[in-house]
Amino acid sequence: MMNRAGERGMAALELLLLLAVLGLAARWAMPNALRIYKYSAVRYEAELLLSELRYEQMLARTAAQNLAADGSTAIASTRPYILLTGTGYRVYRSRYEVKRHSCLATVRLKFNDSWDGRDQMIFFNANGNVYPNVTIKVFSSGGEGIGCKLVLDNAGRFRLERIDAGG
Repeated sequence: MMNRAGERGMAALELLLLLAVLGLAARWAMPNALRIYKYSAVRYEAELLLSELRYEQMLARTAAQNLAADGSTAIASTRPYILLTGTGYRVYRSRYEVKRHSCLATVRLKFNDSWDGRDQMIFFNANGNVYPNVTIKVFSSGGEGIGCKLVLDNAGRFRLERIDAGG
């Protein structure tokens, strides 16, 4: 194909212009996409933990005497509890671990506001009430600006709250 004298180098210039526009669009889109991913990951983990807490609460209320894996009917040994770590949790029934969950890579858990970093336990009594009163922060590891709070009171009520960007 023959080029006209004035069109020499136009394809390369158009390609460079296209790459520059795509670079600017990617520079704008990447932080927003990462923020959306972090928010979705935090929300997923918070709702998963909330559903696990509600399930264990239901078991504590309805079948506390039948939960013993060793066949015993000792009430105290059958109550479920959840062990929280900074990066996940474990579910126990009758002192046996029945589930282990690790959070997504960017998500962390924080037990109450004064957590010292040690693993913490959430206990359920026969009525499904929680001991102690607990606030669990589920947040992005890049900071606590993106996150949710799971609030559990000793009457067995759970609620999920969004953490504002200001804290």
